[in-house]
Amino acid sequence: MLIANRASHMAGVREDREVGMLDGTGAWLRKSVSQLMVLCILVCPGWCPSAFSAASPNVPVDHWSYPALERIEAFGLIHSSLHGTRPFSREETARLIKEALTAKESSGKPLPPIIMHLLEKLQREFKPELDVYGTECARSSYLKPIEEAQIRYVYTDGDPRRYTGYPGSVFEADVTEGTPLVYNNEGVVYGKYNNFSVQFASTFGVGDFFAGSIEPIFLVQENEGHNDNVPGTVSADLLKGYGKLSRWNVELEFGRDSMWWGPGRHGELLMTNNATPFDMLKLSNPEPVLLPWYFSYLGPFKYTIFLSRLEDYRVRPLAPGPIDERPVYVGTSSFGGWRVDCKPHPLFELGVSSTFIFGGPGIPSLDFGDVLGLFGLGNVTAANNKINQLGSFDFRLRLPWLRNSVIYGEYAGEDAGGIGGPWYTSLFNDVGYSLGLYVPRLTDDGMTDLRVEWAKNAHIVGPTPGVWYGHNIFIGGYAHDDLMIGHHMFGDAEDLFVRITRYLNKDLLVGLDYDYMKRGITLSPVQESINQWGVDITYDINAHFSVTARYGFEIVDNFDLVEGDTRHNNLVMTMLKVEF
Repeated sequence: MLIANRASHMAGVREDREVGMLDGTGAWLRKSVSQLMVLCILVCPGWCPSAFSAASPNVPVDHWSYPALERIEAFGLIHSSLHGTRPFSREETARLIKEALTAKESSGKPLPPIIMHLLEKLQREFKPELDVYGTECARSSYLKPIEEAQIRYVYTDGDPRRYTGYPGSVFEADVTEGTPLVYNNEGVVYGKYNNFSVQFASTFGVGDFFAGSIEPIFLVQENEGHNDNVPGTVSADLLKGYGKLSRWNVELEFGRDSMWWGPGRHGELLMTNNATPFDMLKLSNPEPVLLPWYFSYLGPFKYTIFLSRLEDYRVRPLAPGPIDERPVYVGTSSFGGWRVDCKPHPLFELGVSSTFIFGGPGIPSLDFGDVLGLFGLGNVTAANNKINQLGSFDFRLRLPWLRNSVIYGEYAGEDAGGIGGPWYTSLFNDVGYSLGLYVPRLTDDGMTDLRVEWAKNAHIVGPTPGVWYGHNIFIGGYAHDDLMIGHHMFGDAEDLFVRITRYLNKDLLVGLDYDYMKRGITLSPVQESINQWGVDITYDINAHFSVTARYGFEIVDNFDLVEGDTRHNNLVMTMLKVEF
């Protein structure tokens, strides 16, 4: 059932105590998957066809190459890709391009012009990696002062929504929307009205074993935040910056970077790039492996383990007495997680993930058994006052008979939810789920695609009101720098997203989308609803320059769960991007 620790925090305000209830099936499955991940870490170097893959910088999770590879896959040219864990390394992206080029040559079938154009564009972008991939050539050291750069102008006139919890619930959070109509933006928050930003990425490498990237950002705001009375600021920050050590297909990354876990593209329940990139240590295998013995039936296999921290994080440790009399501390808590991906069939991909928040002022330290429990190798039921844990399964199924369209989804658990409702609701009391459909060939020429995603983490509750992304001890919530780590819709919410894109020609892409969100579905007497519309256009001026313009509009009814408060918000965004 769930890999998440299905511990029910029976946090009655009068009794103020917690009773853990661990689902036996979920514990067994989490333990099995974790043991498999440990096996993978131990044997990956010896069972990877290209075990001496070189270190290379990551491809940003919002890079144009990901949708390009999905379109190419729809024409049967790629079969070994694992879409559930991003970012890819540049070396891994080069491997997939090589696979597509080999399949194109062997099939001899004509391809639509747009697919040929995307293949050519990918070959230009990843030429350094393609030139040496699969050869015995040693990688030379390099430094690219500017790999790519972008200049943005953003106008926004709306106030951000906030999420702190719900009436009658002991589970709290401290999360803001950031910028209305802007999400999955790596934590960059724009102030009210006019904003300008400049950012660029520098990449470097030393031989086969070390690579990295540095990406600073400069931001000019007319108003700081969304308060007309606070003068704007000019700021500079390191948006991302990391180094990577790689040997025998085992990669250690250290520094600041973003991640995205799951097959969705609009949102995921556990890990997206909505929040600020994490300062972290991450261990992974950059290229898929085939495990030995019967485990080879799992097909291409990848794993990721990371450890980070949450600064200025609010906790309210467990203590005797009423919950509202507990002291609240602000400090540093730890954040970590693990994920495994496999592809037992060329048409089917499966992923399993878990994340956890622990530590902080006044929070009991984890013992060795608690640490093992985080990875499914022990029982964490007794540690439910030390840990806030989430987990999920996700899948991606390609349908050849439907023009290689893709159905995907996620089933996730939040250990702060309640258990104990009617028998027919016990499976869904503390879970969230999502479903998606991607049609990459809506037209025969491959120039039009359609994506529909639906997500929901509002559910019937039992004796205690539980809520996704909130907690009664880790009251900073499932957030980093006050921004949601998971799905931007917040908790006790649902989201429906529809987007269609069309290449008018090989250099001109137009997109239309609609997003409906609803919040406070089960835990609030007043529900907030949001209707968003957006249109954008991207034009590739030449091989190095592209420009994007987007307009968005939304209507927010019952803003921040206040009945009758209606907001109309606008967004104008333009971006000039340069790739070298």
